[in-house]
Amino acid sequence: MSFKINGSEIEVRADLTIGGLLVERKINLDRVVVEYNGEILPKDKFDTTTIKSGDNIEVLSFVGGG
Repeated sequence: MSFKINGSEIEVRADLTIGGLLVERKINLDRVVVEYNGEILPKDKFDTTTIKSGDNIEVLSFVGGG
């Protein structure tokens, strides 16, 4: 199954959730916002939202600095 993440088309298994995707990509869940098909996805939905073919996902990570 394929979908777009941050503008790049990728292939994943059919039962992958947003939370699973973030864990597989080693993304810190405490410092991330996910836009799922044009809408901000609440963090409590990460593990229950299954990615479907054709979805468009944007992942924004916050980085501290000075």
